[in-house]
Amino acid sequence: MAALLDDPERRSGLPQVMWRDRLLNTTGVGIPQGDRHRWLSPDIDTLPFVDRSFLPQDPYRAEDGRLEANLVCSRGCPYECGFCGAAASMNPDVRIRTRDPRNIIEEMDLLHAQYGTTAFRAVDDLFLGARRVIHHAMDAFTAARIGDRYTWDATGRINVLHREDDHTLATLAANGLREVALGIESGSERILRMMDKRITPQMTHTVTRRLLERGVNVKGYFILGYPGESRADAKDTIAHIRTLWSLSDRLPGTFRASVFTFRPYPGSPVWADLVAQGYDPGQMQDYTDVDLTDHGADEAMRGRDEFNFTTGLQFGEVPLPELNGHLADLSREQFHRSHEQGAVA
Repeated sequence: MAALLDDPERRSGLPQVMWRDRLLNTTGVGIPQGDRHRWLSPDIDTLPFVDRSFLPQDPYRAEDGRLEANLVCSRGCPYECGFCGAAASMNPDVRIRTRDPRNIIEEMDLLHAQYGTTAFRAVDDLFLGARRVIHHAMDAFTAARIGDRYTWDATGRINVLHREDDHTLATLAANGLREVALGIESGSERILRMMDKRITPQMTHTVTRRLLERGVNVKGYFILGYPGESRADAKDTIAHIRTLWSLSDRLPGTFRASVFTFRPYPGSPVWADLVAQGYDPGQMQDYTDVDLTDHGADEAMRGRDEFNFTTGLQFGEVPLPELNGHLADLSREQFHRSHEQGAVA
């Protein structure tokens, strides 16, 4: 985009660019092959830091009172979750890149100097998703005494964290990790295999327990209504959420569940499967709101409404009205738990 804005005439030498010549009534396209990675996967350590003057909402005052900013510490994901448009096989042109932790620390320190920011949220697809990344980053964070100065949140991969020893998890906590977001998705081992998650409910339970024991909060993402999900599978997921809630009631860290009904995204592995089964692509992109407020009667849920939407299509055994009822009940219970515990909503 930057190259195109600098010189529109360079468009013929850029990948993924298409245009129409209105005078000649012809269509032109940029280079189909060649040095695409230079444009589609630049070295993110060489990119300038985000100019926050264009982002009046970032940094922002978080509910715990800290001034917090969003960071992107890596780009891309090496995994193949069926529901995700970031699946590696669906993005062959985009290389997975992780910033040098010294570069991340430099941006943290700059934001602290400019705004007084002391909390950071890594909004990557997956930051704590590889052992080499975790250990390299924690070595740098320890040397820079990040845990004495800042707190930070990040996304993590359950099977990777499951293989880490207690020392590594303790190091994450000592270095300021406040909350890790995990793609738990389901309490059914059968559905997890269908999603190609490469995890089990027991693995999730173990990783969550070990993090909570060290005072690291856990946010778990869940999907209800995945294609092929049975009533028993949905019941297992709801029970799993409640088990993890109960676990956090006994431990220093808190667990919060973020639950959604399944919606198919173009470019995800499951999308092609659904089209092959006869689902209409147009209908699968016809998103509508999910009302969690009980027609406005429960105003406390209005903040969660903006994150939930539906295609209006049923992909599993449980009818949509019943799924939406589970979604509303779980979201409402999480809202009350968070506010009772003083957790971040």
